[in-house]
Amino acid sequence: MVALTKDPALRADFERQLVAKAREHDYDAVTSYDLVPNVTDVRGTKFVDTMLANKVDVVWLLRPAAIGPDASLDSVRKEVSAKTLTDMRDFAKKVSPSDGDDLLAVVHQAVYLFYGRDPVVISSGAVWLDEPVQDRAEGIARVQDLALANIDAARPALRRYYRLRQLEPATH
Repeated sequence: MVALTKDPALRADFERQLVAKAREHDYDAVTSYDLVPNVTDVRGTKFVDTMLANKVDVVWLLRPAAIGPDASLDSVRKEVSAKTLTDMRDFAKKVSPSDGDDLLAVVHQAVYLFYGRDPVVISSGAVWLDEPVQDRAEGIARVQDLALANIDAARPALRRYYRLRQLEPATH
């Protein structure tokens, strides 16, 4: 699990909290912070070597794309396909009171699979927070829950596509 933020304390806390939640959902998750403490090292070959040396072959990456009153789904335009962005906008119109505009936070998430040293993106999208929260801690927890629900929804299809054994439904 990788959270891309320049604030080391926020990265460590966010990753540890989300890894704990992911483990409750039967993911074999670890924080990247404990393996690669400096976020600038996440983009290099040392990161790939460290992940592979620790038998990590899938990386779930989350990056804040937009925070605050001007946040919108356009913040992930360069990170997702045009079809994915259209699907997200259509979904936002159905479920979000803001239609995907004026969101509180947008987080890009991607899942990378390592075939040797070259990671391949196997899933990419975004989650967004569109309802007010009491404080930053609640906002972070809600974004984590949204991200986890999103990856939970994609998990069966990804396992089928990569011909992995399907998991028994979690009892949580």
